[in-house]
Amino acid sequence: MRVAILGPYPVDGEINNVNGGVQAVIANMARGLSMFKGLDIHIITASGRITKDMASFSKGIHVHGVPFDIKLGNMTFYLQTRKRLCKKIKDIKPDLIHSHMFGYYTLAAIDSGYEKTVVSTHGISNAIWGGKAGILESIRYRLQHCVYMRCLKGSKNIIVNSPYARGSLSGAGKANVYDLDNPVSDIFFSEDNSMEEENRVLFAGNICGAKGIMTALYSLNILKDSLNRITLRLAGPVTDNNFYNKALRYIKKNNLQGYVNFLGHLDDSELKKEYERSSVFIFPSYQDVAPLALLQAMAAGKAIVASNIGGIPYIIDDGVNGFLINTGDPHSLAAKIILFMKDKPLRKAFGIKAHKKAFENNRIDIVAGKLYRIYNEVMDIC
Repeated sequence: MRVAILGPYPVDGEINNVNGGVQAVIANMARGLSMFKGLDIHIITASGRITKDMASFSKGIHVHGVPFDIKLGNMTFYLQTRKRLCKKIKDIKPDLIHSHMFGYYTLAAIDSGYEKTVVSTHGISNAIWGGKAGILESIRYRLQHCVYMRCLKGSKNIIVNSPYARGSLSGAGKANVYDLDNPVSDIFFSEDNSMEEENRVLFAGNICGAKGIMTALYSLNILKDSLNRITLRLAGPVTDNNFYNKALRYIKKNNLQGYVNFLGHLDDSELKKEYERSSVFIFPSYQDVAPLALLQAMAAGKAIVASNIGGIPYIIDDGVNGFLINTGDPHSLAAKIILFMKDKPLRKAFGIKAHKKAFENNRIDIVAGKLYRIYNEVMDIC
């Protein structure tokens, strides 16, 4: 079976140095699928880092890159990029197409006219999340929502990574919907906390307002006088410079410079070390469905405090393998951090249960096996 996987993917082939959760999920899925005999895996990705088509082959995976055309993207529904993706699909002649995200990758899959297609949503429309937005951002959200709805109505087989995402598919009509957890790289599965440092708090994800970074900083300001030498380490790329500058101003105003470290983007091996050395992982996000960083922290056996929002309550069992707090509540976040910091056996107990849940549901071999069965079912019913 030849499968064309459409989605973001590192064009340099460095699958341990991915940029973003969806890219990491695709890399992990492809790695798992490459173990199945009879599967011919072709990844098609659009990248702004290349100016002409490229192709490579490594470890059983073909990678095809096409240039990404950003001009008037939302306004034209990424027409030029879709044409390039469709041409590559035609060249490869797959038996099945698996597109990722409701955007230009899935629009290209629909444009191709293939019957045997499946799409992984990886989230929900920004319009569903709601919240405040400026005029330009509101227009962008509406255009994105139009793309989202077009993809939703044109998809016959849909994969969701959370019951929360399944509940948002009210416009899917008669589409077949499959449940599939996000896969976590094997490198993160460890219960060795011998390198753990006291009062070291870790966040991993994009540095932007939606991830609740200010809530984390407010919480740190509460904790700095009650926990000796507490540090907050923020691993991830800055995706909103205006927000980043706002955070820096708050840090300076409240004399938090010695308590906060912005680490930037880390590859898997670097991020693994951060998990190992942290005593508590926090994820105070305002909007998330199945965040990979949270699953990585569980795999690493960390004590976790996360927001009670979106799909997170389906991942974290409150009071069992982590604590859930309301969004934008720094006092509750601080209280749970203190509780964990002052009770190492509690941290260990929660971490063991978190690791167990991730080990049972999110290993690459388990997720790839389920995905392989979905492929075969789609091949049979279409």
